Amino acid sequence: MKAVEVNNLRKSYPKKIPLPFRKVEWVEAVKGISFEVKRGELFGLLGPNGAGKTTTIKMLTTLLEPSGGSAKILGLDLIRDAREIRKRINLVAEGERTLYWRLSAYENLKYFARIYYVPKSEMEKRIEELLKLVGLWERRNDLVMSYSRGMKQRLAIAKALINDPEVLFLDEPTLGLDVQSALFVRDFVKRLVKEEGKTVLLTTHYMVEAEELCDRIAIIDHGRIIALDTPEGLKKLVKDEETVEIAVREFNPALLEKSPWKLAVVQSTEERTVLRGSVDEEDLPKLVEWLVKNQVKVVSVERKEPTLEDVFIKLTGRGLRD
Repeated sequence: MKAVEVNNLRKSYPKKIPLPFRKVEWVEAVKGISFEVKRGELFGLLGPNGAGKTTTIKMLTTLLEPSGGSAKILGLDLIRDAREIRKRINLVAEGERTLYWRLSAYENLKYFARIYYVPKSEMEKRIEELLKLVGLWERRNDLVMSYSRGMKQRLAIAKALINDPEVLFLDEPTLGLDVQSALFVRDFVKRLVKEEGKTVLLTTHYMVEAEELCDRIAIIDHGRIIALDTPEGLKKLVKDEETVEIAVREFNPALLEKSPWKLAVVQSTEERTVLRGSVDEEDLPKLVEWLVKNQVKVVSVERKEPTLEDVFIKLTGRGLRD
């Protein structure tokens, strides 16, 4: 039995048009996606902001009702068996407001343990184990409002494990975290899968994170899955193409819309911008010339090994962080 089975899942939202027209325009956020997640697998759902990742997660965790299609979680129907599904899954949602800031970490976990009907005989032991697991036991009695963002995210993960879920959904769990906190979260997720056999469905728009963690990856854009394979399998899509990284100064991102080549901004600071894309060897001088003609100062040009980000640029023609 698969942990997750999705078949032609769709979701549309009504977009109201002001009176006196009294019409409703429907916006398709998810446009008929299908995929499966094996038990004990760490499956990645990747794409830029607005691609449909979070909407998909909300449907699979019973927070949103699909507009069409079907899905099963642990063999249970997403609509008919929603109550039973909720007992066997959990979610780490994007953002910090999934906790009660005026309660302590211990009080938060105690509250959620009661919601999930964790037996009283097990509650205190489980809360202690989880807080020690995420490194917050010494701060258990401090109010959550005093925590850093990284600490809040670690507590959110502990909260999501309070019912010992078989399937864990992580919606951009490292978004906005500092380097140390993001490393902790990634290492923790690895242990959940390898040591405890959890099934994890992860959404992110960080390709490096996806490549490090995921067994298989689905890339979603404009509500459709445009590629699905292992990280190595996806990279084969661009293995025969020349990938270049160009560091520039005085660059306007709007210039990419006029570019004859598929390029994306992969790094941007006040001092410089780094562009990356697949460019044929004979076209490279033309690209540099085109940049110079558009008043862009070229600092360096370097060939690079293909990455998952190059796959995304090839498939969509734009960067992941649009």
